[in-house]
Amino acid sequence: MLPIPPISPPRSKSPQFTRYYAPMIEKRLTITEGLRKILDYPKFVGPTRMLILETQYFFDQSWLRAAQSLGWETATVPSVMTGGLTRDQVAQLFQVIGSFKPHFILTSNYAGMDVDGIFARFFEDARIPYVSWFTDTPRMILFARTVHCSPYSVAATWERAYIPHLEALGFEQVVFMPHATDPHLFIGEVQMSFPRQLAFVGVSMTDLAQEAFDKLAPRPDLIEAITRAFQEGRVTRESFAHGIDTIIPKALLEKGDDTDRRNAELCLVYEGTRRLRTSMVRRLIPLGIEVFGDAAWQSILAKGYGDVGYFDDLAPFYRSTAINLNSTSLQMRTSVNQRVFDCPAAGGFLITDAQADLGEFFDLEREVVTYAELDELVDKIEFYRVRPEARAEMVRAAQKRIAAQHTHAHRLATLEQHLRNRFAG
Repeated sequence: MLPIPPISPPRSKSPQFTRYYAPMIEKRLTITEGLRKILDYPKFVGPTRMLILETQYFFDQSWLRAAQSLGWETATVPSVMTGGLTRDQVAQLFQVIGSFKPHFILTSNYAGMDVDGIFARFFEDARIPYVSWFTDTPRMILFARTVHCSPYSVAATWERAYIPHLEALGFEQVVFMPHATDPHLFIGEVQMSFPRQLAFVGVSMTDLAQEAFDKLAPRPDLIEAITRAFQEGRVTRESFAHGIDTIIPKALLEKGDDTDRRNAELCLVYEGTRRLRTSMVRRLIPLGIEVFGDAAWQSILAKGYGDVGYFDDLAPFYRSTAINLNSTSLQMRTSVNQRVFDCPAAGGFLITDAQADLGEFFDLEREVVTYAELDELVDKIEFYRVRPEARAEMVRAAQKRIAAQHTHAHRLATLEQHLRNRFAG
């Protein structure tokens, strides 16, 4: 494996970052005259060509299907979500770039990029737009590093709250790219008989939260600060969106390194989400809720079960459940998760927590049912469980909306238009 080098200091001199790093020396790959001739090809002329850095993330195949439905040409090269690329993988990446000549490169959560930013500078020198779609907080992925920013690096984020952080790092191109669904996986007719009446599919976050706290064991001061923040009710979507230094004293964070900071942020995300989901499930046990996601649910309720496979089992599960529930991760201040599109697209009825962005995607009266607090959720479950026709009508209306506006093909088409406007020629 090629080693992942240590974190490099950024180019930015802004006060937000200089307290962490000293000035840096950039590392750059040399582009020879022969390679320059190969790389100097026009972008976004003719059919769009998209190269995916494939990491086995569940969006990879959906992107390929979406691109093909748009008439694009596609190619993939193997990459990794964490760790380093092998020499063969690096060689394959360069070979495909030279032969396929992509108009842009797409990946998830900055997968495949080295922390020194060597690839970022190569794509800049090669004049190839590189797009990373962030579906987890970029603060835990990029930290305060600015080495990845260039006129050719594009940060797409599913949550607007992280746009200021990305802009502060130096990204000139930041695009709001919300979740969507894959109609190849999530499609189906509404049913009128159901083996399950009320269900939630999602991991409990119990093991993830414990693992994050275990990683912070050498920093008991941080664990104490996080525990106190939860006890005092200071861990909210709003406070988390503003940054963990609004929750944890800055002096404690500055005593550690980026690993401590990342583990602290993971603790807040996982423990905060665990508490939200556990509170919802406990409140609904008298209503007969069934929960699927991981074995830890069994310690909370009798009807707690393991995972439901995303690619093969989740769509029929949604469709065969009378009322599906949603509880959004703490890291999303206003955005929505995959479930609000996947569930209705599959033919399932969903009641979701009232995220602010929902009104941009759906008619809040005809296409989606929301709750702001658990008592309201109970009332709406009681109302809709005896009204199957009302549920079916809402699902069909949502399906029309999703098919018309909220598939991965729609998201890629919007992204491509932004890139074309910026990089064509």
